[in-house]
Amino acid sequence: MNNVYAYLLNKKVSLKENTLWYTMGTMCSSATSFLLMIYVTRILGVDEAGVFSISYSVGQLMLSIGWFGTRQFQVSDINEEFKFSDYLSLKLFMTIIIMMVGCLIYSVFLHFNTYKMLVTFLYCLFLICDVFADLFSARFQQVDKLFLSGMSYIIRILGYNLVILFSLLCFKNLIVAIVLAMIYSALELTFFDLQLIKRISQIKIEFHMDKIIQLIKNCFPLFISSFLTTFIVNVPKNAIELNFDSSVQTYYNIIFMPSYIINLFCMFIFVPLYTSIANTWLNSTKDKFINTVVKLMIFDVLLSLVVFAGCYFLGIPLLELVYGVDLHSVKSSFLVLIVAGCFTSMNSILSYIFTVIRRQKFMIYIYVVAMVLAQVMVKTLTLNYGIFGASLDYLIGIASITVMFMLGLVLVLRKD
Repeated sequence: MNNVYAYLLNKKVSLKENTLWYTMGTMCSSATSFLLMIYVTRILGVDEAGVFSISYSVGQLMLSIGWFGTRQFQVSDINEEFKFSDYLSLKLFMTIIIMMVGCLIYSVFLHFNTYKMLVTFLYCLFLICDVFADLFSARFQQVDKLFLSGMSYIIRILGYNLVILFSLLCFKNLIVAIVLAMIYSALELTFFDLQLIKRISQIKIEFHMDKIIQLIKNCFPLFISSFLTTFIVNVPKNAIELNFDSSVQTYYNIIFMPSYIINLFCMFIFVPLYTSIANTWLNSTKDKFINTVVKLMIFDVLLSLVVFAGCYFLGIPLLELVYGVDLHSVKSSFLVLIVAGCFTSMNSILSYIFTVIRRQKFMIYIYVVAMVLAQVMVKTLTLNYGIFGASLDYLIGIASITVMFMLGLVLVLRKD
């Protein structure tokens, strides 16, 4: 095995190969939520799928705490102002502990029964592997070995997807499937990522309070934006959990999934353009930058119209085929969520533009306002209109972010 580790670390790869491996790994990661919902719905039924759905949603919110937005900062820390041990200590002694405590508090807030709380707690334990995977991936990228991140993602994510699938088929038990997937994921990180990291970094568990505080200050704006975004996604799901049975949660999550995939698809198109956007801001006139932004927005709107048309005619039949459930009664809710997904893709572009023009802190206020708006309206909409009301609440929250982003961008560009 030592020869394999040495070969991988000494392997010379091009930027194209680095990007290709990482893109494939990211695609595996992005497809996971979609695949897991299919497994659970098809094998265990809609009620168990509802339990998994809300556990997954809580887990993603807690994962944003575990990550704490350190990835972007760690990758840009080229001069290694902070040691690898500083990032590791932040995770071990703060974010992971808060993540697990938060999981329990959130479960109590949503009035989970014992079974649902156990599933949620185990799933959040499983996601601790994702916290370490993100930490190791950032370190690989720091030393220009991004392809190793992609390889790790593929081996780990494809592996635990198969473990969950076969576990559900053999044992018909969600808890057993999550535990076995957790064991597999931990073993992959131990025998692949960790062995490589040990050969490029000194792994010491040290706690330097001054460094931890500096890291928290640097990463907090990135963390809070990610956390609030995920919370807005969860607001309608929370309302459904508090007012309806688990099967309703399943239907909502099934029709919600394509809106997430739309944003992912749009990002594959727009992310390669991000470097040119930054160069335009730094090296060209303001008029040219505005012209570039307007073109991006127009293209996103046109792409969104094409996606909406495709979903209108083909979306529900395809989802019924994949999940094996009748969804005709929720078609209008599905289309509302598709529109929300289109707004989400625009928000992703606008948030990057705000980062380019160095107005990240302004984004926090936008997300806070949107979160409050969605939270205030969700109970009334959900109780009166069910899944359609929950979908409408999500659309209002996401669309309000877009409107505030656009208004804020106009004001900033006029001022600058």
